[in-house]
Amino acid sequence: MPNLYRLLLVSLFSVFSAISAAQTGFVSDDVYTYLHTGPSAKFRILGSIKAGAPITILEKSEDNKYTKISDTKGREGWVMTAFVSTQESLKQKYAALQVTLDNQKASNEDLTRETSTIKQQTSQLQQEIQSLTTELAKAKEDVINVQAQLTGEDQQIKIQWFTRGGLLVLFSFLIGVIVTSLFSKKKTKSNWA
Repeated sequence: MPNLYRLLLVSLFSVFSAISAAQTGFVSDDVYTYLHTGPSAKFRILGSIKAGAPITILEKSEDNKYTKISDTKGREGWVMTAFVSTQESLKQKYAALQVTLDNQKASNEDLTRETSTIKQQTSQLQQEIQSLTTELAKAKEDVINVQAQLTGEDQQIKIQWFTRGGLLVLFSFLIGVIVTSLFSKKKTKSNWA
């Protein structure tokens, strides 16, 4: 009975260790291998597995030449360990890279369209800047002309006021001389009369 208990315990331990040791793997690329019912080519063939197919690694044989696997069809069997890999197959890597490449191409096309739009906007803005620069230069020239004109008119106004003021002083002086001479002649005539 104790031997039966030990055998049962060892069996349970190996089953649990096999379940806990299960890991994802892949059938190596460039291989077309057969799935056997036991860990040898002498066992019956259950079917075949294509290269790159995803599998679940369950356990390895004692001599490590065969690996027990489970495939995507739910079959369990043994294949040569040399044909099992824990890395993705090149087919899966290629498919993932193709998806990445397609995404990058789409992203590049979007960026190209955005770049084209930005270039057009930049060109339009440069034309607007050129137009505004031309308008600003014309406005500055107009301001300079108006300032020169105002300065000239200011000079003319000053000259006119000076001339009028001078004429007014001269006219006042003449009137003063005339009035003074008239009053002085009247006084001299009244003294003689």
